[in-house]
Amino acid sequence: MAISEIDGWQVGLNVDDLAEYAKAEGAEGYDVHEVRLCRCASCGGRVFGLDGDLTEHTARRTCRGCGAEHFIADSGEYWQDRKAGVMVCECDGDADEEDFNLAVGYSLYDGGDGIRALAITSRCVACGRLGYWDDWMIRGGDLHLLELA
Repeated sequence: MAISEIDGWQVGLNVDDLAEYAKAEGAEGYDVHEVRLCRCASCGGRVFGLDGDLTEHTARRTCRGCGAEHFIADSGEYWQDRKAGVMVCECDGDADEEDFNLAVGYSLYDGGDGIRALAITSRCVACGRLGYWDDWMIRGGDLHLLELA
């Protein structure tokens, strides 16, 4: 892992730096115990666009390789009420959607019997800047959401 700081931004060299970054950032103020690096189920790609609603806590990633869309965690259940927004990076400056590596960090309850919160972290493919899209509490604690990164 090789996270560095450039011009006040944390920067990662590759997608693997996201796991370290997600654990350092936490989720809703809680420690992150599990990290899932996002990979397209259709083609295996690791570069995505991300859109969603920060108020409703929804997120959908779109694979840049094949165009497959995937809701993160339980976002699909709340998607119809979302207000569109796309993830952008400061490096571009034109507010167009950029390409990202993505990971989801999960905070688990003591004993690991449920998810307390999650956080979506990102690495800009163009400049390597690390950041996050959103984090939210998981009220039901459903462990199956670990596989919906």
